[in-house]
Amino acid sequence: MTITTSEQFKKNLLDSGLMTQTAIARFLNSLPTEQIPDSAEDLMQLLLRGGKLTEYQAAAVFQGSAENLVIGDYEIQDQLGEGGMGVVYKAKHRRMKRVVAFKVLRFETMKSPGAVDRFYQEVQAVAQLSHPNIVTAHDAGEVDDVHYLAMELVHGKDLDSVINNNGRLTAR
Repeated sequence: MTITTSEQFKKNLLDSGLMTQTAIARFLNSLPTEQIPDSAEDLMQLLLRGGKLTEYQAAAVFQGSAENLVIGDYEIQDQLGEGGMGVVYKAKHRRMKRVVAFKVLRFETMKSPGAVDRFYQEVQAVAQLSHPNIVTAHDAGEVDDVHYLAMELVHGKDLDSVINNNGRLTAR
C-alpha cells in the first residue's frame, strides 16, 4: 500500500520506530514555513536529503512495509544479500553507532525442524573464530521471534560473487 499524504508517511515512520514524534517535530520545525511538506513524497525527499533516512528505509516507509526496520538495538539501513536461511542487511547499532552486517533468519526457515538450532550453531562457530581474514561476530540474539547475528561489515564483493565472476579459488 503506497501512501500519499505526509500524515500517512509520518504515521508509518512512527510505527517503524525509526523516528519519534519529537524527532519528526524537531525536524519539521527546523524547516522554513514554505518548505513544510504536504505530500509523502516531499517529506520523504526532505528526510533523505537531511540524512534522517536511507533510501532503503524511505522506500519501506513509503510503501507501508517498515515494520521490521528496527530490531532490538539495530536499525536496518539497507539489504546486502540473501541466502537459503536468511537475509543480510546493513544495520547500525543505535547506541554504539557501529555499522554491521546483520543476518536475520527467515520466518519460513524457522518452521523447518532444527533450523534455529543450526543458526545458533553457526553463531557459536563464528564467535569462536578470531583471525584478521575472518569477520568478527559482535552480537547475536532474538527479538520478537527474529533471530539475528550482527557481524563486522566488510566492504567489497561477497565470496559468492567473486567465485561466480572469477571461478574457483586456489589455496596459497
